[in-house]
Amino acid sequence: MNTDSLTVNLPVNEIEFIKKYAERHKVTISELIDRYVKHLQFLQKSEIHPDLARISGILPDKLDVMDAYCQHVMEKHS
Repeated sequence: MNTDSLTVNLPVNEIEFIKKYAERHKVTISELIDRYVKHLQFLQKSEIHPDLARISGILPDKLDVMDAYCQHVMEKHS
C-alpha cells in the first residue's frame, strides 16, 4: 500500500487525547486515523436496503401514528 504523510493542526488537548487513546488501545495514531477513515468510507458506501427504499415515504410526515392506530382499533372492534 502506498502511503503519504499529512500534517494536521489540532488543539493541544485533542492531540493529547489521541495519543493517550492510541496508547491505551495499543495502536499507532496513524492506525487510529486509518480505521476511522475506513469507517467513514464504509458509511458513505452503505445504502438503504432496497425494500426499505421502496416503502419509504409511504406514510405522510405529519401522520400521528398512535392516533391512526387507535382509530383503526376502534373501527375494527366497533
